[in-house]
Amino acid sequence: MDIVINDQQNFSVIKLNKKSVLGNEGVEFHNSVLTTLDKGVNEILIDLSMVEYITSWGIGMLVHAFTTTTNRNAKFVLTGVGEKVFDILAKVRLNSVFTIKEAF
Repeated sequence: MDIVINDQQNFSVIKLNKKSVLGNEGVEFHNSVLTTLDKGVNEILIDLSMVEYITSWGIGMLVHAFTTTTNRNAKFVLTGVGEKVFDILAKVRLNSVFTIKEAF
């Protein structure tokens, strides 16, 4: 999966350049999160603007990244969440767990 990391001063953006997140990209994604956290950032924004569909495995991947990030006292934010992905997150009530912003 294409993952692009854009480091800013106090935060980093991890962009998923894929239409579907199925979960099989979990190791690569989690390694990107860990690498970013190891840089000492205070906030990670996950840019889902390219993602049109996410499976339960993909949701698990986000939950794992959320837990890892918050355990390191950093903020975890989803951005660019499309309507279909938001609806899926809302069905499992993760829209009340994740911080979701329209754009960064």
